[in-house]
Amino acid sequence: MPELPEVETIARTLALQIVGSAITSVHVLHSASLAAGAALLPALAGSRIARVARRGKLLVLCLEHDADAVPVLVPGLPKASLYLVFHLKMTGSFFVHPPETAALKHTRLIFDLGENSRPEKPTTRGRLFFDDIRTFGYCRVMLPNDFALWGFFTSLGPEPLSVGNEDIAQALKRGGGNIKAALLDQRRLAGIGNIYADESLFQAKIAPQTKISALSRNALLRLAVSLRAVLEQAVRECGSSIRNYRDAAGNAGSFQNSFMVYGRKGEKCRICGTTLLGSKVAGRTTVHCPRCQKLP
Repeated sequence: MPELPEVETIARTLALQIVGSAITSVHVLHSASLAAGAALLPALAGSRIARVARRGKLLVLCLEHDADAVPVLVPGLPKASLYLVFHLKMTGSFFVHPPETAALKHTRLIFDLGENSRPEKPTTRGRLFFDDIRTFGYCRVMLPNDFALWGFFTSLGPEPLSVGNEDIAQALKRGGGNIKAALLDQRRLAGIGNIYADESLFQAKIAPQTKISALSRNALLRLAVSLRAVLEQAVRECGSSIRNYRDAAGNAGSFQNSFMVYGRKGEKCRICGTTLLGSKVAGRTTVHCPRCQKLP
């Protein structure tokens, strides 16, 4: 599943191609891919794409639809009068194609893009495809007031790259359980998944099964520093390309070349040479070094 660095990379590469375009028409090829907002589909015609944003693992198109509407503040997102919110899940992806390009095998939604916002006089610019091999991803068409009624969105924790180390440490400390589960809990911190949980725990020298109650404040602050460093490096390297991930320009990320533990069960630790162990922690496959990441 694309995590924070991958979704951030997709948002940045997609923005270069579609910001300023107007949506002239929408084609729903797989009904389950439109999770909410079907009644708002007619309002998309003529809407201008003003921003491409990210919140956690969500990719958001911020639209200007009604020039007279007073934008309502949605926490964590730019102001807009209408939103397209995508969760990519396992295999969701975006590509911009030339006009008249036919739907591909795994295309679920198509947004025709024009140069202006007058639906009565559409001008063709291209087609934005939302492709999804496994069909777990979805799109929601939302008005600003709708977000307050969406429990998943309102429960998202802070963005780890937008808050300080103390804030991250406090967010992880809330609640019980082990530290790997805390990192994966989107209610504590938004956007972190299996890859960056394992990599940041290794860098912080913390065993993934460690109970939060056993971690000192300094250990949590050390993890916060490591988490931010790992995420920032991954964003610079355009994310990690495993299986199907590509950005909106079709390029692969390169952070997978820097993995210290993720996906390396049975291989030697790059630091100490100890064989890396694999286990299930918080229901997820987890890899760590038993020497570098000792339990307290």
